[in-house]
Amino acid sequence: MTHGAFGERLKREREMRGVGLEEISAATRISTRFLAALENERWHELPGGVFNRGFIRAVARFLGLDEEAMIAEYSLVTHDAPRMAVWADAPARARVPLLPWIFLLGVIVLATGGWFAWQHYAPLWRAWRQPLPPPPNVVLAPPTANVVTPPQATPGAAPEPEVLQLKIDAVKATRVKVTADGVVKFNGRMQPNQSQRFEAKEKFEITSENSSAVLLELNGQIMMFEEPPDAPGRMTLDRAKLKKSQGGSH
Repeated sequence: MTHGAFGERLKREREMRGVGLEEISAATRISTRFLAALENERWHELPGGVFNRGFIRAVARFLGLDEEAMIAEYSLVTHDAPRMAVWADAPARARVPLLPWIFLLGVIVLATGGWFAWQHYAPLWRAWRQPLPPPPNVVLAPPTANVVTPPQATPGAAPEPEVLQLKIDAVKATRVKVTADGVVKFNGRMQPNQSQRFEAKEKFEITSENSSAVLLELNGQIMMFEEPPDAPGRMTLDRAKLKKSQGGSH
């Protein structure tokens, strides 16, 4: 793909729909400066990495475009393939040869359990082998004709998610605090390209030293801090905000 083709297509799709940069910025909470940089392919003005892909995904969703196709075109132009976060494994502890002792303990437990089971179930086994008396004659009443019709689901209503799922991707090193349903789940520094996932029943509270250093996704919906770039950010995400984001993406 030639230089400028990606940005020209993005701008052409927007203008065909009669949408301005300010309207997209209001819906996606992406600065118009970043939107203009995408259309003009001024990559040096963007934060880069997963943040750029998050911008493109949010804009494509707002314009009704294929999100994965736009991400693929962006990667082809910029040679920016998504990188997976590397997690260090915990050091392996030296194993103690406990297998013989475990085997011996298992034999003792099985033998003891078998003896107690026999003492308890032997009378039941003898009673079970006795012949059962004939069943009594029971006359069943005919079923009534009252049929309860199950309630019909409201057409077009989106199902309520059982849990809220939050994904945080770090673009720059920053300190992040995540509270789920009033319980602190994470409070520390995140490094570039590091990802964290959390679950909550009702709401999340997220704070970041740098609002433009992390990318938030709530149940697949892009969420942006309202604070300006590079300023401390604070956000509360709940089911109401998820419904509002899902309604605004159409």
